[in-house]
Amino acid sequence: MEVLKLDVAFLYDLLGASQEHRIKPKKFAQTDIDEVILGHTNEPEYRKLQKNEYMEALRDRTVKIDVPYITKLTEEIKIYLKDYNSNKIRGKHIAPHTVEMAAMWAILTRLEEPKKAELTLLQKLKLYDGKSLPGYTDDNVRELRKESTREGMDGISPRYIQDKISNALVSENGSRNSINPFMVLNELESGLKHHSLIDDEEKRQRYRELLGVVKEEYENIVKNEVQRAISADEEAVSKLCSNYIDNVKAYTQKERVRNPYTGRDEEPDERLMRSIEDKIDIPESRKDDFRREIMNYIGALAIEGKTFNYKMNSRLQRALELKLFEDQKDTIKLTTLVSSVVDQATQEKIDIVKSRLIKNYGYDEESATDVLNYVASIFARGDANS
Repeated sequence: MEVLKLDVAFLYDLLGASQEHRIKPKKFAQTDIDEVILGHTNEPEYRKLQKNEYMEALRDRTVKIDVPYITKLTEEIKIYLKDYNSNKIRGKHIAPHTVEMAAMWAILTRLEEPKKAELTLLQKLKLYDGKSLPGYTDDNVRELRKESTREGMDGISPRYIQDKISNALVSENGSRNSINPFMVLNELESGLKHHSLIDDEEKRQRYRELLGVVKEEYENIVKNEVQRAISADEEAVSKLCSNYIDNVKAYTQKERVRNPYTGRDEEPDERLMRSIEDKIDIPESRKDDFRREIMNYIGALAIEGKTFNYKMNSRLQRALELKLFEDQKDTIKLTTLVSSVVDQATQEKIDIVKSRLIKNYGYDEESATDVLNYVASIFARGDANS
């Protein structure tokens, strides 16, 4: 441990052990040994060894193996969940994504900017974590790693993240029962001013900018969760899906659709189909391909004796949920949360959404209220895009 901080005399013993395979312990005879000597140190100590011309023999017999910080998000999260989980933390609820966002920022500080202009640092993080991205294969990801020679050798350490999560947990705001991502991210940012290992104002500013990237990603995640919670009426989604599939089937087979209200056969409802497909950015030029893909999949299931369910296609599920959310958001009036007056009917609907957040996404009463208020403020300023 910290081998290069040892007394020089001991380093000469290591040299003899590696060179002659012999060692002379105090008060014992010289002993033959056959071992591989493993030791760890930090980069400054190793660079100091490289500059020491008296230690050339030791340098010549040293094989340097870099051990970088973790650059995979799911692995970094595991470090913090070991200490910050519901079994170990009593009396404080850690809101969903709190640890995840802190870990995400830590990883971003360790990554090198992609050489490809169209790839963002956050996308690179997701690729490293096994997420798929159009146009990128496993070979592309391996190439990204190869071209980033010092990735993980610099950046924020897990110790700093652990300290700041702890700070948030023991903050003086004793009236709260939970901590959320913003509380931890604020701790991370305020600590940068006094971070002993950051001696460069440019690096400090870069880390602050990366906190902004993480906050934006968190905003997208919670908007998605609230949207899903609002549109989590499975019966309504299934009904919308059935209507969409009926129209897609008629469209692809050049048939007409019977209107259940008028009893007349009508042309497929192009407006309905496009209102759903637009939610997942299916361009007009690709709509036919997407619709045929859906029908081919349903046909393949039918041959196997299986029935199609919207949950079998994650893209279609997302599109249906977003469409249902768009149709329902005005009736729920989420934006009224930011005002002081909420009528009883609206409050009941909001309580249903809150209960879904608690049941399906791991929030408690306080953190569910927090996230609803936060997303409501986003809608209030007109930023309702997913």
